[in-house]
Amino acid sequence: MKRISFLLTALFLGLQFSALMAQSNQLIPIEIQKAYAAGTRSKDGNPGPNYWENHAHYQINAELLAAESSLKGTEKVTYFNNSPDTLHMLVIRLYQDFYKKGAARAWNIGSADLTNGVQIDYIKVNGEPVKMPAKQYGYFLGTNRYIRLPHALTPGDSLILTAGWKFHIPETTRNRMGNYGKGRFFIAYWYPQISVYDDISGWDKTKFNGITEFYNDFNNYDIHITTPPDYAVWATGHLNNADEVYAKPVLKRLKKVKRSDKIIAVVSQKDWDKNKVLKNKGVNTWHFTAKYVTDFSFAATLRYNWDASSVLVDSATGRRVRVEAIYPDSSNTFQRTAYYARKSIEFMSYEWPGYAYPFEHMTSFSNGTRNGGMETPMMANDGDPKDTTSTAGLVFHEISHSYFPFFMGTNERKYAWMDEGWASYFTGAFSENMAPEYHYFQRTAQRFSRTSGRQMEVTLMLPSNLICDYSSYRIHAYTRPSLAYKFLRNALGDTEFKKALHTYINRWHGKHPIPFDFFNCFMNTTGQNLMWFFKPWFFGPGYADQAVKEVTADNKIVIENTGGLPMPVKVVCVYADGSKDTFLESTAVWNKGQDTISIQANKAKTIIKVILGAPDVPDVDMSNNVWEN
Repeated sequence: MKRISFLLTALFLGLQFSALMAQSNQLIPIEIQKAYAAGTRSKDGNPGPNYWENHAHYQINAELLAAESSLKGTEKVTYFNNSPDTLHMLVIRLYQDFYKKGAARAWNIGSADLTNGVQIDYIKVNGEPVKMPAKQYGYFLGTNRYIRLPHALTPGDSLILTAGWKFHIPETTRNRMGNYGKGRFFIAYWYPQISVYDDISGWDKTKFNGITEFYNDFNNYDIHITTPPDYAVWATGHLNNADEVYAKPVLKRLKKVKRSDKIIAVVSQKDWDKNKVLKNKGVNTWHFTAKYVTDFSFAATLRYNWDASSVLVDSATGRRVRVEAIYPDSSNTFQRTAYYARKSIEFMSYEWPGYAYPFEHMTSFSNGTRNGGMETPMMANDGDPKDTTSTAGLVFHEISHSYFPFFMGTNERKYAWMDEGWASYFTGAFSENMAPEYHYFQRTAQRFSRTSGRQMEVTLMLPSNLICDYSSYRIHAYTRPSLAYKFLRNALGDTEFKKALHTYINRWHGKHPIPFDFFNCFMNTTGQNLMWFFKPWFFGPGYADQAVKEVTADNKIVIENTGGLPMPVKVVCVYADGSKDTFLESTAVWNKGQDTISIQANKAKTIIKVILGAPDVPDVDMSNNVWEN
């Protein structure tokens, strides 16, 4: 009998979702409808039976030329075509062409770091030279280089791309990477990279304009980095030749870190003074490998401090993660970063998202600037705020990107809210736990109240790469989605929300989810039609405004959702006798898509005042939030 009941429930939910998607086809772009038809995606939020993704193996030899602030390298890339399509071209990303004279950029970078772009010494495909630019071989467009393949790449086949290149490392206007002076380098967006070819758009041809960030395949990396004397290097992945580059005292401390809950000073200024950090006094070559990651970055520095410990992230398996902070002696607050990073990874693993940290280590690098940060797999390029609360939030935010977009290979170039929104939301949850006096979500609600519904706010489903105004991008990528996730949790409750989130992660980690995979997965997992929430928050139109519409003769308080965004409702009712009642309704009170709700106050009393709103619920017009008799 139980099995029949289960089957009937499953059939009902399947019919419900099929009917929902049939009704909502006008919301679904044609490319995604085709993906459903091709079986690469499923309408229940699972990867389809025909899901595929391409990948590559990168072998790179790079040399940091610190004195001239440049990097040169050679690479061999083995690219695997797992798609059902025959490929006649490659799209190569040259991120540092962002600094090329005449390049299109989302903001002015001045003239100090302008260059002639990435210097390509050679490119070969399967050993055949590719001359660029030339009509026969391909062309440039923004930061992308298009190569016409001399021989088509058929499904299931692979090719080998080799290249030699060099570029100037920016020193003044740095976009997510650069030379920060005093022997401080953080290198990201640095090697010629094959773009993503996926089941939705084919080749990702988005040009890097300084705003849009990641969308990469899951690749393997085998990297050798040669540095001048006295430089130490930290990077994505595993250092294979630690015993060749580090002195014995450092190796001994690193061994302790593997099982230590305490923070260990692996390298201090005293070690540098005593020449007890590096094994060799001359040039060093650092060998790193990383498997199934979406990118590779590294930091190279002179005389940096290195604090580290390890964190138990999975009680069932006993798996631990190395957590470390590297910073100069002159730091404002970064001396505490190893502690904040530990707390961050513990919180992520056991609270929100409550999913064991997925990589072998996490390194937070201080570049010495005041604010801001940039995430890359297992590495974060952080500023050095003056107050510890800002530092803790910054460190957490960048580490939380380990889940989105590095464990979940989301397309941040199209849908930045699929990773920046989660990072902002998780940071808020962490802040509520670690620094409740900071009032993170109240601040977020205030920001949104100043921008929601204005002309410069765009819907979340507008591709992020089309937004060139940075203020609009911040609302789109960070502010609105972080509140959407917060209020979705409020609507579903902690248990259902976390269950749906974990299901989404389990289904799509190591893959390329799109917004509809997220929507459908949450609806499939909870068994609820959540389009009443998703449509106004993600598709629009909708802005944050609730109002007290009226108070009836029998003391019913009618609340109107004037702006259309489903949010929690808090009402304080003041009676003539001086008493008060507070009414709280979750976001789910709007689950029928209605414009108004009624709250029954005490019929035996006379209402003299009604106050609507809460500090963490945005509202663009407070003038309609108070009713007085």
